[in-house]
Amino acid sequence: MRLACLKSFLEERRLAVAILLGVAGALFLWWWSGRGWLLEVNGSPVGAVASPAIVNAAVAELAKTTRLPEKVKLKDKITYRRLWWPCRQVLSLAELKERLRGRLSFCAEAVAVGVNGRPCFFFPDEATAKAFLEEVRKLYTVKPGVPASFAEKIRLVKKEVPLGKLMTLAEALKLVKQGERVEEKYTIKEGDTFWDLANSLGLSVEDIIACNPNLDPWHLQPGQEIKLVRERPYLTVVQTYTERREEEVPFPVQREYTDQLPPGKVEVVQPGVPGKCEKVYEVVAQNGREISRRLVETKEITPPQAQVKKLGRRILLASRGGGHSGFIWPASGSITSPFGPRWGGFHTGIDIGAPYGAPVIAAASGRVIRAGWYAGYGETVDIDHGGGVVTRYAHLSAIYVGVGEWVVQGQRIGSIGMTGRATGSHLHFEVIIGGVPRDPQRYLP
Repeated sequence: MRLACLKSFLEERRLAVAILLGVAGALFLWWWSGRGWLLEVNGSPVGAVASPAIVNAAVAELAKTTRLPEKVKLKDKITYRRLWWPCRQVLSLAELKERLRGRLSFCAEAVAVGVNGRPCFFFPDEATAKAFLEEVRKLYTVKPGVPASFAEKIRLVKKEVPLGKLMTLAEALKLVKQGERVEEKYTIKEGDTFWDLANSLGLSVEDIIACNPNLDPWHLQPGQEIKLVRERPYLTVVQTYTERREEEVPFPVQREYTDQLPPGKVEVVQPGVPGKCEKVYEVVAQNGREISRRLVETKEITPPQAQVKKLGRRILLASRGGGHSGFIWPASGSITSPFGPRWGGFHTGIDIGAPYGAPVIAAASGRVIRAGWYAGYGETVDIDHGGGVVTRYAHLSAIYVGVGEWVVQGQRIGSIGMTGRATGSHLHFEVIIGGVPRDPQRYLP
């Protein structure tokens, strides 16, 4: 009886132990399977994941793109830590990709186009890099069939770069057309203005002011340093070629001065006929623009025939009471200082008072032999009328003719001013005959 009771007791205990072990095992499996993994990138936690496999899948999808080379490397360090407590929520594949997108950096071996030792363009393979250089040559070719080279030193090198730097052919060509913006420093010199700088550097005044917002453009000081941002090409394609042109040769003009005609009167004795010639030029173009042209050969086809002109230079010099010289008044105004002795010296002309900037005209037709600053006369124009007769117009504020130019009677040659040794705005007018100043009033109407 006792033996039967003991046996029954042991069987009941064995069943209880088995049930207890089963429950404990189930709890352990539930705990173990629900722990998950803590994902870290470069030591920083990203989130809990079910397994490393889902991380590998997310990384693989992020690395997929059509422009990449076959081998892509992940530069970041990915680590996992087993969680010691059950994780109620792990990241899905979509959530994991979104969190990793800005944290992971991929790199690959690329072919870089080096420009003067500086890598500028990055391609997945050498074939694309060479195709890019050929397309740039075609882009700026002026004369087909003529070799085009680069002014810069070009070299293809293999280089491991971040995937973001890799380019397609179209992207690289767009960058070439845009050029690069380069910041430069410029030191202000005496007489510099923003307007002069903009004109000489090919910039706008607005661009210069935008780069220097704290600088007053009206008060520049020599020695000041300003910032300039200019665009320059990444690559310069150079073509040197010869160009043949048939050009017209202007006919020469032979002028014969005669006293048989009044001043300003011109007679064409023989008409001129232009000639023809073939010229050969050596032309240098950079990025499609001609930068130099040198004449290397000229071959005459037909010679020009000279035009022969007769120009009148007759001037009737007479007193105001005895006739008319052919002169007209060079300015409108009254005589403020006559010809003759003045202030212990001798006044070699007359002063005609007139408002500043008023017109000054040629008293007679002739050729300009002086146009510019002349000692105490200031800005001066001298006109040779032939026959030893010269008129002088001094103290001008502006000059509108040049040396060698033929002017006709009444043509505006300058403006009233007060340059040189002058008091008040006026025109100093002289008539010089045979090198000797004469009283202009004798020859004016």
